[in-house]
Amino acid sequence: MKVGVADKFCNKSYGVPGELSPTDARQTIDHNLSIFSAGVVMYSLLFRNDISWNLAMALGNLPWAFRALGDLLNESSKTTGPSNIGSSLIFLFASAAAYGGLTAADWAGNAFKAASLFALTSGLPCLFAPAEASKLWGMKGATEMTNGMITGVGVTLTGFGAFSAALAWGDDVITAVGKKAIVDMLSLIKAMYFSPEWASLGISKAAVYFWLILNVVAAYSILVE
Repeated sequence: MKVGVADKFCNKSYGVPGELSPTDARQTIDHNLSIFSAGVVMYSLLFRNDISWNLAMALGNLPWAFRALGDLLNESSKTTGPSNIGSSLIFLFASAAAYGGLTAADWAGNAFKAASLFALTSGLPCLFAPAEASKLWGMKGATEMTNGMITGVGVTLTGFGAFSAALAWGDDVITAVGKKAIVDMLSLIKAMYFSPEWASLGISKAAVYFWLILNVVAAYSILVE
């Protein structure tokens, strides 16, 4: 599995080597997919009056539905992982939320809640116990970098799950962004200071401090002032 230009730029900006194993490369993609999905929802709700709340939530889940479907069709369980069960669960929650939102189904709200909780409870183990999360998801071809890369996935996936959950349970988008900023800040602190797996990657502290400061400012300006 090869990383794209944007993923290589992400690795370079954080000081991670550009040439990764297929298993580690997919962690970079998943890391960025959480950022992209949250960004799509934010953009849709903040800047597009022609996009409904249901549609915005659907668009945020579609990338994960397609990602999981691609893993199933390409039999990623035999090469990098995750297992077919893992990919099927991702596809189930993400596609249900996407379909419910696209069709404005009566049960769409429940689907959004379920998908957000699934993302949150998937991200937390990656953040706090990457080795166990790797086994749980059936990852294959692990290297000395894999657990650190999975920790990075945990940072952004936990943030995406928290953001989606805030929206699903009725917060407006600005408040949800503020809550996401708090979760992102705490996750980055956990990864940078309390996760030796992440530290072993040689992550640039300057890049992390940039996001820490940005999250502190966002959370304070939205939730305190």
